[in-house]
Amino acid sequence: MEIEDFFRIYQNSAWHKDATALISLYDEHAVIFDMWDQGYIVNPLEWSKIITDWLESLGEEKVKVEFEMVKIHQSGNAGFASALILFQAISGEGAVLRCMKNRITLGFSKSEDGWKVIHQHTSAPVSSNGLTAILDI
Repeated sequence: MEIEDFFRIYQNSAWHKDATALISLYDEHAVIFDMWDQGYIVNPLEWSKIITDWLESLGEEKVKVEFEMVKIHQSGNAGFASALILFQAISGEGAVLRCMKNRITLGFSKSEDGWKVIHQHTSAPVSSNGLTAILDI
């Protein structure tokens, strides 16, 4: 897998609720700084459960993921990417039920299996009054 492939595979895996494919993007020693619940995950079994629970919680809904402003830098066996990531919950009839846009930063390591995420950080800006600001959707 090349770093560019991450974004396509992530989108397709989320849309098809394929937890196995989504989890396969990550190194077994990945560190995840997530915006939800505990916020810091280093255990691959825990990360797998979070991904599986998220996709199963959608029920009949699907999740459409879009990446914007993707920037990739790589050298040797280390790579870095950043982007805005838009999540849209889509009903069975195709209507957008809710959406959320975050920032995502990814660190990659290259091995014989290709590039894998070793660090992920998602965030949203916070306004000066302490309330989370919504990125322009």
